[in-house]
Amino acid sequence: MTRDQFFSRAIACLLFVLAALTSAPAAYAQTSNGDATAVTIGPMSVVKIEDLNFGNLVAGTTAGTMTVNTANGNVNVTGGVVRAGGVTSRANFIIYGPQNQIVRIRIPSTILISRNGGGANMRIDQMSVGNANRSLGTNVLGRLSRTGVFNLTVGGRLRVNANQQEGGYTGTFDMTVDYF
Repeated sequence: MTRDQFFSRAIACLLFVLAALTSAPAAYAQTSNGDATAVTIGPMSVVKIEDLNFGNLVAGTTAGTMTVNTANGNVNVTGGVVRAGGVTSRANFIIYGPQNQIVRIRIPSTILISRNGGGANMRIDQMSVGNANRSLGTNVLGRLSRTGVFNLTVGGRLRVNANQQEGGYTGTFDMTVDYF
């Protein structure tokens, strides 16, 4: 075999291998995106961790109440109200500031929540700020920890009218934190 024949055969062989590799099926691959988020807060900030949530309930033919305990998150119903599942939770906030900072926390004692789409309201009363499994009231003095943190909860009693119109109800409450 001459040198020209050898190179011709080697080139033909390489072309055959290259053709085989390029016609091979592609490996299965998928891509996915992930999110990365961060929130920076100022040195004296209040951050909401969780909302006050009464879950699902059935309103009876008599009025009743559903209470989310500020201190421990336990739920109690009275009168014609029946719990119907869903997540219940006391509101949870974290206050940040300088270590051992004195703060005053104020919330309303009563708010109204309104039916989405209108037509009905319910009242939340006996609202209270809590900390370390204690219910402290609506106007509370506290001290941030040595790490500059104060964890607090808010609970209350939902007053459900007899034959309360069904639907989702929402409302808001303001919390004021004064730093001393």
